[in-house]
Amino acid sequence: MNRLVGSTLLICLHLVAGAAAVADDATLPTLERVTVVAAPKMIADFSLTDQNGKARTLASFRGAPTLVFFGFTHCPDVCPTALTKLKLLQGSNGGALKRVQVVMISVDGERDTPAVLKRYMSSISPAFIGLTGQPRAVSDIAARFAAVAYKEQADNQGNYGYFHSGQVFALDKSGQLRASFFDASVENMATISRLLLDETSGAEN
Repeated sequence: MNRLVGSTLLICLHLVAGAAAVADDATLPTLERVTVVAAPKMIADFSLTDQNGKARTLASFRGAPTLVFFGFTHCPDVCPTALTKLKLLQGSNGGALKRVQVVMISVDGERDTPAVLKRYMSSISPAFIGLTGQPRAVSDIAARFAAVAYKEQADNQGNYGYFHSGQVFALDKSGQLRASFFDASVENMATISRLLLDETSGAEN
């Protein structure tokens, strides 16, 4: 009898522990212009150069949620709008979301040198991180997020733009892709970011 009771208690403890783990990794809510990844996807690590000229890997951002955006400094509208909203996100909730990292990966490595990126990112937020590299390498990285970017035909003066995906990709503390934002409101992006920030699973375990 005692052995049976002990086994029953052990099973119950495992069930409780399993329920707690599920709670930690609870499914994110469905919000307007937010696509939740049904099965969290680990993005393969990569290395690019930041705005200070230092090599940075994706793994170096683990430990806090990271919002990744593909853009370029000559972008006339989509990038400034997205980055301004992300700046508002970091300042929302009484500053509670300052730990959420914002990373812009330049798709225009030909023009976006570390120095150019530093001036651009500093003008928006000194807390933001800019990454740059060879366009072919960045194209491969974008594909891991299912993002699209390609160079448009240059005009007679040699000026060109880039067509690129406008969504922001939300990674959790362990570097898993959990959601993407398609011109989502600051409020909805902040809701998802706060939930990822409050999670105790992933890199902290």
